[in-house]
Amino acid sequence: MNRILTAIILSLFIVTGYITYLVHERQSELQKLTRYTDSWSVSQIVSEYMRLEARLSAMGMGVEGSDRDEVRLRLEIMMSQIALLQQGDLGKFIGKDAQRKATVARLVRILNQLDRQLDTMTTAQLKPLLREMSTLDGPMTSIASTSLAQDINIVNLTHDKIQNLYYIYSAISILLITLCITLGLLMLRQNNTLRRAHVRMKLLANDLQTSKEKLQVQNRRLQYDAYHDSLTGMPNRLSFWQRLQEIVNQVRPYNGSAVVMLFDLDNFKDVNDTQGHDAGDKLLQDLASRLSFFRKTSETLYRLGGDEFALVSHDLSEEMALERANIIREKISQPYQIYDSLIHIGACIGIVISDGESRTDYLYKCADLALYEAKKEGSGKVQIFRPDMLERLQENKSFEDDLLQALDKGEFRVYYQPIADTINGEIYGYEALVRWFHPLRGSVSPSEFIPVAEKIGLINPLGEWVLRTACREAASWSSPLKVSVNVSPIQLINSSLTDTVISILKSTGLDPLRLDLEITESDVFNENTRSLEILSQLRELGVQISIDDFGTGYSSLSRLSYFPFDKIKIDRSFVINIPGQKDDLDIVRLIISMGKSLHMRIVAEGVETEEQLKSLQKLGCDLVQGYLIGKPGPLNSSGNN
Repeated sequence: MNRILTAIILSLFIVTGYITYLVHERQSELQKLTRYTDSWSVSQIVSEYMRLEARLSAMGMGVEGSDRDEVRLRLEIMMSQIALLQQGDLGKFIGKDAQRKATVARLVRILNQLDRQLDTMTTAQLKPLLREMSTLDGPMTSIASTSLAQDINIVNLTHDKIQNLYYIYSAISILLITLCITLGLLMLRQNNTLRRAHVRMKLLANDLQTSKEKLQVQNRRLQYDAYHDSLTGMPNRLSFWQRLQEIVNQVRPYNGSAVVMLFDLDNFKDVNDTQGHDAGDKLLQDLASRLSFFRKTSETLYRLGGDEFALVSHDLSEEMALERANIIREKISQPYQIYDSLIHIGACIGIVISDGESRTDYLYKCADLALYEAKKEGSGKVQIFRPDMLERLQENKSFEDDLLQALDKGEFRVYYQPIADTINGEIYGYEALVRWFHPLRGSVSPSEFIPVAEKIGLINPLGEWVLRTACREAASWSSPLKVSVNVSPIQLINSSLTDTVISILKSTGLDPLRLDLEITESDVFNENTRSLEILSQLRELGVQISIDDFGTGYSSLSRLSYFPFDKIKIDRSFVINIPGQKDDLDIVRLIISMGKSLHMRIVAEGVETEEQLKSLQKLGCDLVQGYLIGKPGPLNSSGNN
């Protein structure tokens, strides 16, 4: 019996020891469960970060109720919670991944920067900070999602382990229930402990589910923002490209057509410049509201950016597409009441119908080209893309490419047209005229290539080349004749023009008194005081300044007297009809009289007949130029052509 009792007591001690071990294991696993709240902490930090970003953005947009104090409160909440990401289990979790660690480091840096600059931060400083903060939205959300997934996995594993311990513990308790009432009471106590652990685990699981739902709502909001314009609420450029690709894929099986309309607001820049950007934003919002009726159809309007909008449709004839475009144009052109002002704008629209084309970027390019053609025709115009538009674009591009290479290839020549004295008939000087001789295009008219050179930025190097060539060749002439060189309006506003002229005169050795720069009348009197300053600097060097094509612009006597020009060149459109056309004869007489009263010499352009020459001599014109005197051509070293 003693042996049995001893065996029982020994068994009791062994089993009790084992039970003690099981209890310790359960307590350890339960203690772990109490620590797995990291994902909840991370989700709270991400939520506070989003609130801070929203408040900061609202402050930048001047939303009522969003001031620096509100932003400071949100910032302090974030600063108080950021330490959670750098210590304890959560700190270890962050430190295990270089990307998470870098994200938290960027977050700390941005918060510290905002803390230092918040009280003095301007809207201009706020925008780049907001853009940088927005780049952390994705990585922060990713940290929260990863933490959530890790905690759920650990909780599940812990739950399974506790469940196994529970089964073992129950089996041993049943075996020992007959041996010791105390052991039974202890088992009851442990059962109660397990029930409480289950309750805590359920509460934690509910909290994790709530955090997950909040993150899903935030993700949906971010996705909406990614595809919609923040100002007007209209679908944005990203949504436009997505929808266009969908329609192209939709119509391809039955050879249908995709339709793209691009429209650009007329005079919208004037609204921003005169009424302010707030008025411009309000106008865009009103326009979006006015065009909201399209939402009831399968067609959708998109804001691509600025004052550029688009519509995507399919299977429309040209007549139907034009009808849609005119509806849009008429809706847009109705007056807008913006604050205290009534504003009128219009829209130009370019349309392309795919006709089997499946490249979305090509369709957009064609619609944009049609829009460009519409804008060239004027405000409120609509154009449908035609293949010849692309051909013209390609030809223009080829023309521009050839022109850009012409200077390096030596395809330009300087021709000279003589200018004669009306009293003695002697040659007074020559006007330098640039000519382009292309190996395939032949002789290209200056009226064709000069505007293109100004457009593509070639006019400054080309003008400098003409000026340098004319000065170098004039310096080699045996007679000290004058040489006139035209200066384009783009050259005229170039602050380096004076230095360029000085450099050329120095390198060629030409006397400044022999150089005459011709400026078109409209270029001089365009309210650009900088142009007049440059001309004054040139005149101080001894260079003469002439007004070219006089009579075709808007000069007045007061403006002429404001700057002492040396010569006035009467435009050939007035000379060609004299002496027979009395009105033109009176205009020429008036210009000559006005010029002489201001002590300026008068040059008549386009003189082709003896009658014109005699009439100009009678009127007192000083100099003449035209085919009667000589056609433009190359000069020899003696200054003859």
